[in-house]
Amino acid sequence: MKAAEEPTPDLGQTLQWLRKELAEMQVQDQKLLLTLRHLHGVLEELRAETAHWEDASCSGGESPVRARAGSEGRGHPALPSRRLAQLLQGVDSRRSSLP
Repeated sequence: MKAAEEPTPDLGQTLQWLRKELAEMQVQDQKLLLTLRHLHGVLEELRAETAHWEDASCSGGESPVRARAGSEGRGHPALPSRRLAQLLQGVDSRRSSLP
């Protein structure tokens, strides 16, 4: 049984709220996709650098430190670690609100 104080939500208002929530979720999904793509690029760059270091140390050529120093300017622009931590912790995510 419903208490007399609880208003019955209007169907139109409920549908409007659902549309708004879905739109916000789509925006959030797009942000997560961009973050995922960036992280994928960073991981690929790190894999390539690691392979380069391993090749350099096995072949007796330049030291891994020199190999890394030579590759500093290449690749994707790094996301600041503070911003990355915020994204991974969900600081930007919104709270769910019921109508």
